[in-house]
Formats: sequence, structure tokens, C-alpha cells
Amino acid sequence: MNTPGDWPQRTPRWPGVPDPAVAAAWAVGLDTLARASAVAVSAADELGLRTDLAYAITGPFADWVFVDVLGAGGAWRAVAARHPDPDLAAELLGIRLETCPLIWSAIQRRTPLVCAPIGEAAVLGELPGGAPVADGLGARSAAVGPIMAAAGVCGAITIVRCGEQPPLGFRGEQPPLGFRELGILSQIGELTGAATDRLRRHGGEPPAGWGRRTAHHPGQADR
Repeated sequence: MNTPGDWPQRTPRWPGVPDPAVAAAWAVGLDTLARASAVAVSAADELGLRTDLAYAITGPFADWVFVDVLGAGGAWRAVAARHPDPDLAAELLGIRLETCPLIWSAIQRRTPLVCAPIGEAAVLGELPGGAPVADGLGARSAAVGPIMAAAGVCGAITIVRCGEQPPLGFRGEQPPLGFRELGILSQIGELTGAATDRLRRHGGEPPAGWGRRTAHHPGQADR
């Protein structure tokens, strides 16, 4: 029997058969959630929680990850990148959290937020030289999930996708991939909040003035 060369593309999927792209994105999200959960359960201190969590989330799920944690001693940030850029990461560490509109809004509103595509370059703040963070990263989209502790929001996790990565956002699948990604991010935020509560009950929060920022990259030591 002769069939046209594009027959596989033209043939509709049977009802109930998932779109391969949706299934692949879901698998990436679940794998990321599993790795983040392992970090949250095993973390021995807040420094390790932040840095290991940022590293665990990078990869197919995110090109850049910021983990910002608030405490009595101030704010702490960990940064990880799928393709490490130590100089850029060092600049990201010095950015004040309240100068990043998307991140600060997610914390204030206590809800995950997505920006796709990034239409306003300043949503992630500005680098020390004045250039927007979004431009410096080559960001196409970003999402922020608050870290929910028992007493309320104690920080946020930001994921950024760049280049050829599929953008975060609400697309036409049912349910949209954006809902899945924000759902994964929300669960990671809840796990991180629970881990933070556990560590602080046992004196794991750094004292005031100690180690405000941390950069973390695959293959490099924490600093």
C-alpha cells in the first residue's frame, strides 16, 4: 500500500494519546522535582540548601536559577547556570532583591508568576553596570515561585530560560505547559520552605552579617 511521505505528520493522534512534547516537558518537570526534593530532605544547613537546590533545578528545566532566601540577618542568594559564566554569576549575586520587580512581586503576592515573553527588560533587575539582567542572560522567559515557610513567604526561586529553550508560559495544550511548570515550581517552593523551617528550628539560619551571597556552578566550589 502506498502512503504519502508526510503520513505520520498528517495522521491525527488517537484521543487520549499525549502530545510527545507535552509528555517530554512533564518528564523534565518531574525529574527536576525529584532532584529538588532530595536536596530539601538531605540539606544540613541553609547554605547547602540554597546552593544545591539551585544546581538541582538547572538543566532542561532552566538555564539560570536564582534562589533568594530572607531571614533575620538579611537576604541570601544562590545562583546556578546550565552553562556556567562565573563573571556574570558574580554580578547577579550583588543585586538587591527588592530591585527585581518580578521576584519581589511574587514574594509580596505570595503566588507564582511567569513572564513570557519578557517584554520589559527590567523585570529581573539591573546588573551593576546598568544593563538589564534579562539582556545579560539572553532571557526569553522567566518564572518565580515563592518559598513558603510556616510563618509565611521566606524567599523565592526564579527560573530563566534562554536561547532555544521552549519559553515558559501558557500555551495551547490541555492543560497548558505553563501550568505544569508553575505547579512544579510551587511544589519546589513548598519543599524548600519546609526544609528551611526544619533547619531554623535546629539553628541552621546564618547569623546576621554572615555570608550574604553565594554563587554555585557545576564543577566549581561554593564561595
